[in-house]
Amino acid sequence: MPPPNKNTPTVRRILKEAKEMSQPDKDIFAAPIEDNLFEWHFIIRGPPSSAYEEGYYHGRINLPSNYPLAPPSFRFLQDSGRFDVNREICLSISNFHAEEWLPAWGIRTALVALRSFMATEANGAVGSIDGVPDETKREIARKSKEFKCSTCSGQRNDELLCATTEGGSTKEPQLEASIVYKSVGQQSGDKSTDKSKITAAKQGEGGAKGTGSAVVSTQQIQHTSRGICRHKLMLIISVLVAIWAVISLL
Repeated sequence: MPPPNKNTPTVRRILKEAKEMSQPDKDIFAAPIEDNLFEWHFIIRGPPSSAYEEGYYHGRINLPSNYPLAPPSFRFLQDSGRFDVNREICLSISNFHAEEWLPAWGIRTALVALRSFMATEANGAVGSIDGVPDETKREIARKSKEFKCSTCSGQRNDELLCATTEGGSTKEPQLEASIVYKSVGQQSGDKSTDKSKITAAKQGEGGAKGTGSAVVSTQQIQHTSRGICRHKLMLIISVLVAIWAVISLL
């Protein structure tokens, strides 16, 4: 594959995120593969206080050609007891629900959300598995660190993740699992339920230095715009974030 044109907004954004993801993190590893900037591999540690806590889970991210204007897709490449192997996962931050994606979100934001989502019930969501006993999940978690991906130089999951964590920071943009979870009813087009809210986003994905939060606080806007109805409020938030993301790509 020929080298990508670094002058395009998409490639500049991906390269910036790759640099940010190279910073040590004890819970998350992600990087583009050697010959394709649009395909990434990731490893996430299982969420704490769950049956997945001891696990190291390896997966793949595919970025669209117009990223970050369109969302990525996610799949796991090994058994986790929570998701199907090598099947795309239905999330609000994935290509299953492109209408809910915000360009200010990024790979780290998505992986933090995916990690939180892992601890929720599957409830028949696409790409998820129901009914796996906790003890089975724990056994899978204990063995998961030994998984080796041929694309990632055949290194074990724990070797890849631990090699990047010495002296690392544990700071992460926080998203609640409710942001990414989609029930079966929502997947079938049920628009009557309220959309989940972003409770915090302390680091802007693809943002400029000193810009502050990437996502405007819903509570702050409600404080100054009490008379605006819910739908108009969400529209204003989306417009502001989209404008901010486009400016950051210039």
